Amino acid sequence: MQTLYLPYIKVFLKNEIVSMDTLFFEYCLYPINNKGEIMHIKRIILFIVIALMHPIFVECSCAKNASDRQFEFARSLLQQERYKTSITEFQRFLFLYPNDKRVLEAHYQMGLAYQMQKQYVFAIDHYHKSIGQVLNEIGIQAAYALSDCYQKRNDLVMAKNVLESLLQKTDQIKISDEIHYRLSWIDIRNRQFDSAIVHMNTIEDESAYPLNIIKHGINTKKLPEKRPFLAGMLSIVPGLGQAYCGRYRDASLSFIVNGIIGWAAWESFDHERPALGSLISFFGLGFYSGNIYSAMNSAHKHNRRVEKRWYKALRQEADSNVLFWEN
Repeated sequence: MQTLYLPYIKVFLKNEIVSMDTLFFEYCLYPINNKGEIMHIKRIILFIVIALMHPIFVECSCAKNASDRQFEFARSLLQQERYKTSITEFQRFLFLYPNDKRVLEAHYQMGLAYQMQKQYVFAIDHYHKSIGQVLNEIGIQAAYALSDCYQKRNDLVMAKNVLESLLQKTDQIKISDEIHYRLSWIDIRNRQFDSAIVHMNTIEDESAYPLNIIKHGINTKKLPEKRPFLAGMLSIVPGLGQAYCGRYRDASLSFIVNGIIGWAAWESFDHERPALGSLISFFGLGFYSGNIYSAMNSAHKHNRRVEKRWYKALRQEADSNVLFWEN
């Protein structure tokens, strides 16, 4: 409930307009004069007005104080990292005060609580609710956090869409620069380096971001990647492709299993048991094909792993320089 504010009230009595402060000071504090009867009536009116207004002021003031206490209590729980309890208290706030001006902020705080617990689906839902029609600070921060949640879920397309939608709503240079900076990181993670450099070149205040470090990292990127096709070709000899990818245990296991199956099939045919030899060969062909597929898949996993390490190292270096400049 919003606080009711009444600057003053006028009472119409016998073609005379009397403000509330005049009623109180002139007709309540001052003694009765020759208009005693009129003064008595005006006192009665004053007392009635005050009596009627008092519950309204008390109720509005109490409601305002209660909503403030509820919101601050929920936010203090979030600051104490008591995320589940803070979510419950923010839900209570939304239920009791659905028309409060801090409803969008409450959804934003709930999104933070869910994000801290890595419950990104619920966080995304509340961040969407906290982005209002009018762009404000809460909506901007919610959009940033929403994009981060989509990245945590490896949904880079939606992460970019959120930021690009925000970019269309603002004409502030500082916000636009931040959006382009975040978009460049998404492109780097998606291995779209040319697009990332375009976003970085769009940033007007280059001194606010470690762009030179990021560009240098992109231009000098040399990772020990493995070629999946070569890994598959080497796996013609079982286990050799896995060894090429550095998976020596899998290489040994593949060589032994395929060797045993091949030996069993050979012995079956050598002892004139073609049916058994054909059956063993059929199953052995599956193991042999799996050996080739496993080697190629190992190469892809190796490349993703070294790419992730490179991205993490570059991000840490850039973030450390940002913190150094801010301090």
